[in-house]
Amino acid sequence: MTLPSVTYKQFGKSVAPVATVGTKRWIVLYIMVTAILLTTLACWNNLSGGSLIEIFEDDSDAPPPHTEYAKMARYLVHKAEWVSMGSLSTVDKIKGFPMVNIISVADSARGEKSTGTLYFYLTMLDYTAQDLDKDNRLTVMLTLDQDLYCSNNGIDPMEPTCARIMISGRADKIENGTDEYTFGSRAMFSRHPAAQKWIETDGHNFFLCKLNITQIAVLDFYGGPHYVTVEDYMAADPDKRSKAVSSNTNERQIPPR
Repeated sequence: MTLPSVTYKQFGKSVAPVATVGTKRWIVLYIMVTAILLTTLACWNNLSGGSLIEIFEDDSDAPPPHTEYAKMARYLVHKAEWVSMGSLSTVDKIKGFPMVNIISVADSARGEKSTGTLYFYLTMLDYTAQDLDKDNRLTVMLTLDQDLYCSNNGIDPMEPTCARIMISGRADKIENGTDEYTFGSRAMFSRHPAAQKWIETDGHNFFLCKLNITQIAVLDFYGGPHYVTVEDYMAADPDKRSKAVSSNTNERQIPPR
């Protein structure tokens, strides 16, 4: 008599189900199709100079291409919360020497469209206002590293690829009660809530000013600064993103530290 064979499994040991031939075939087909698609996308991205990858990247707040000097200047001005402001000193021992100070600025209220005009508060208790009262010529410098963009991307702040602009002009006091005064004050209060306390503090007598631009120098790549006309600067729109350009030797590079 032939006894039937019996298969036993160890207690607690699970037995993996065996895929059918049809399932195996579909898995192999899926892997092949995926590999083909990834290869095709990689080739397309390489031929398009990386523009395909840019479609999937969130670059809404990324700096513009370094060759768009006017737009770069507007971009940095709009992002700026403060500037290094240089004036000609009126202090006796260093009269006529360059003097610098940190000044809070705003070109619009936070989240609103860029205007390109820098507004700021001054008080005659501060040496910058005293200097500008005698000679209202000034230069401000703004850097892409103000929000640590360069440092976080491995770019030294002194590298030309860490964009900076130098704007020279004159400080103009804005008359209280005008539409521009209302706009400039609202922009400052939006970005600098402390400014409301400044103007309410007795004896400080803060007053609102704007920078009337004469010259704009942009250094955002190797080869020295580029000079942007006031007309081109004001016409540039930092909120309008540029179309992706093909990769070339002038592409912004991040040199290692």
